[in-house]
Amino acid sequence: MSKSVKSDKTSYGVGALFVFAASLGVAAIVYGGGFLIFDPLNLITFIISPLGAYTLLYALKVRGDRPYYLSWGLIMLITGLSLALYRLINVMVLFGLLLILLASIGLFEYWRRKG
Repeated sequence: MSKSVKSDKTSYGVGALFVFAASLGVAAIVYGGGFLIFDPLNLITFIISPLGAYTLLYALKVRGDRPYYLSWGLIMLITGLSLALYRLINVMVLFGLLLILLASIGLFEYWRRKG
C-alpha cells in the first residue's frame, strides 16, 4: 500500500534521462540514415551538447544550486561544441570562452550573495 505524493519540484535526472535518450535516438537516425559518416567524437557531441543545453535551461529554473548547474551546463556544452567544431575553431578559443563565462558566473554569484 504505497501512497503516491505529487511534488512541484522538478527532478534534474528525469529531464536529463529524456535528453540523453533523445540524443542517442537522433544520433542513430543521423548515422543509420547515412546523413553523417560515423565519427566517435561526433557521437560524444550528440550526447554532451544537448545535455549541457538542458543543464543550462534547468539552471534558469532552479533557485538553490544555480551556479552549480550553470557551471556544469557550460562545461558540457562547450566541451561538446569543441568536439564538434575542432576542425573549424581552435579548441583553445572555446576553452578561453569557457573560462571567461565561468569566471563571470562566479563573480555574479558573489555579488548576488554579498549585496
